[in-house]
Amino acid sequence: MAAVVTVGVLSYNHEKWLRQCLESICTQETVFEYKVLIHEDCSTDGSAAIVREFAEKYPDKIDTIIQQENQYSKGINIVQKYVIPSIKTKYFAICEGDDYWCDKKKLQTQVDYLEKHPECNLTFHNANVVDTNGSFIKTFYPRKMFNDKKLFAKLEKPEGTDISVEELIRLDFTPTASLVGRTEKLYRLLDFSTSLDLLVRLVTTHDGCAHYFNKIMSAYRTGNPSSASGSIRTSAESLKKNFYDRHVSLLKEFDKFTEGRYHAEIAHQIKRKKLIYFQHLNDLKGMKKSGVFSELLPYEKIKYEVKDKLPFLEKLKKR
Repeated sequence: MAAVVTVGVLSYNHEKWLRQCLESICTQETVFEYKVLIHEDCSTDGSAAIVREFAEKYPDKIDTIIQQENQYSKGINIVQKYVIPSIKTKYFAICEGDDYWCDKKKLQTQVDYLEKHPECNLTFHNANVVDTNGSFIKTFYPRKMFNDKKLFAKLEKPEGTDISVEELIRLDFTPTASLVGRTEKLYRLLDFSTSLDLLVRLVTTHDGCAHYFNKIMSAYRTGNPSSASGSIRTSAESLKKNFYDRHVSLLKEFDKFTEGRYHAEIAHQIKRKKLIYFQHLNDLKGMKKSGVFSELLPYEKIKYEVKDKLPFLEKLKKR
């Protein structure tokens, strides 16, 4: 029986979490065959040994690309050069090596939905946010920062909901390990400058819709300094270059790709990206200059007003 889904796993210095990740993927309960494609980017810890261990344990399920030199440091886009071209199945899924799945029916649930709904190109779901030791912090959704009441209400539906491209732009971030979509739509990314997860969501979905399951089926790990989200916060310069400038560039690239179909929503989202950039810098003046400060929820606005005007309270809190 041919595989129906390929799960792409990116591994780099994930030794502490990689076994949990791979075991959660390889023990999925499905009525179809699926493959696990692991790209190991010459880790400096024991990750490569764990990849080989699992390849021996699940030889009919796991395919590996084990690099002898680190490709990321050479500026090579790993997903575009190695991962996407290797996916030959109808559907794709993603789980980075420091995340994991926590529902054995996850793949079956999402593939079943895609099979029944040809208008849907991508599915995703809620997740637990955990720290580097695996301790629960919170659920990923709701991520209530902006006053998007209608969107929040949709995400709170127990039965789940369809999400339009405009809503996906506003939603901004989804747990990467929650994604399962149509591979034919993913191939479009080969024509883009990069394959950042922001583009995976938008490019895959742009001529259809996404579907959200209000169900915890994976865990999103935060606090890993080697992760993309961890590395961008090392300095204000890095934050601007690798977060704000990069995201703005990708949104504009998507705008061009769709011939301006979502231009108004993209332009608005760029303003929100600017606010988030200044938010990380605790720069209230910059946040207000973004033009969307008024869209923050009231307690978010108060929080930053207090930080700006009463900084000594923050110092007392830290003590």
